[in-house]
Amino acid sequence: MNISIIAVGSELLLGQIANTNGQYLSKLFNSIGKSVVEHTVIGDNPKRLEYVIKEGLKRFDTLVLTGGLGPTKDDLTKHTVANVLGKQLVTDDDALQYIKNYFKEQGQEMTPNNKQQALVIEGAKVLKNNYGMAPGMLYEQNDKKIILLPGPPREMQPMAKNELLPYLMDDDKVIFSEQLRFAGIGESKVETELMDLIDNQTNPTIAPLAGTHEVYIRLTANADSVDECKTLIQPIKEKVLNRIGTYYYGSDDIVIEQSVMNAINKTFSVYDGVTNGALYTRLKTHDEDELLKGHLPDSDIFISDMSNNEEKVKKAANYVKDLYKTDMGIALIHDEAQVYLGIVSHDEFKIDSFKMSLNRNMLQNRSQNYALIKLLNWVK
Repeated sequence: MNISIIAVGSELLLGQIANTNGQYLSKLFNSIGKSVVEHTVIGDNPKRLEYVIKEGLKRFDTLVLTGGLGPTKDDLTKHTVANVLGKQLVTDDDALQYIKNYFKEQGQEMTPNNKQQALVIEGAKVLKNNYGMAPGMLYEQNDKKIILLPGPPREMQPMAKNELLPYLMDDDKVIFSEQLRFAGIGESKVETELMDLIDNQTNPTIAPLAGTHEVYIRLTANADSVDECKTLIQPIKEKVLNRIGTYYYGSDDIVIEQSVMNAINKTFSVYDGVTNGALYTRLKTHDEDELLKGHLPDSDIFISDMSNNEEKVKKAANYVKDLYKTDMGIALIHDEAQVYLGIVSHDEFKIDSFKMSLNRNMLQNRSQNYALIKLLNWVK
């Protein structure tokens, strides 16, 4: 299957919004072994859209259009597709009733143009919209597929994943993904470490994704059952973690703060001379057992100005530990571009350091995840 994704909307061409739908769909289709070979963005112009559709049907076996299914005059996607196919638009009763119920529940009058959202191409499979009004469509003709999806990402993404994907899967197979989460390592480093695995991927597939100061690796398998998918994923997961497991903090929906709190599992306090209290705030948000008792900013009021950074970190960690009477004290300071992290627990002291840009925003923000992943490796 070769796929062309066509995003419809003048707002995309004007730069008013980003085409995140194209990115999402490419990742989704690639995760099940389908090839996306072209992205096109077209404005709200029926003649130009008609040309793009006709040319696309000559070159690809699947066209996926996003946007232009709404109630306004510039929402012309399904009308244009119907014209190209020589088909009529008919009202989908379930979609119309859903729209009527929505307005009734909101206590609002439904204007006549909203009925347009319930129109579907005659003979198309209707894709239910659980997060909006306009349904999607899948029309098949002469070994060609034309798929219509809504434009708003909060509607399009669940429809594509839950309603469309089953029609595109081979042999009624299922897909299952596990997303591995890493902090303190860059995307380029991840790709370098895993390049041979990525180059030789088959089933499961390996997709590195960049987050905010984090990197995710989505492992996706295609099999007859979820259990079989998990079995396929496990050896690849082990290979990945054998190489970069030091930076791994969990899978799927867990956040790094929760992983750290789960691993510490004792009372502690923080002396913070780097993140301006952000490290404390992030951890405290996930402190369900009230383990984090307090924090202090860096100041000569609390510790003397020592030339030896290791001794300074140790004293800071002990100071905050004794002040809040906790089992453990954590200290984070920096000397120019060098950031020092220390932890005191009973008579044990550990320290590590890493370099960070002196740009104040980078120092405060990026140091947080570096510190969190080092803490996690110390205490887990």
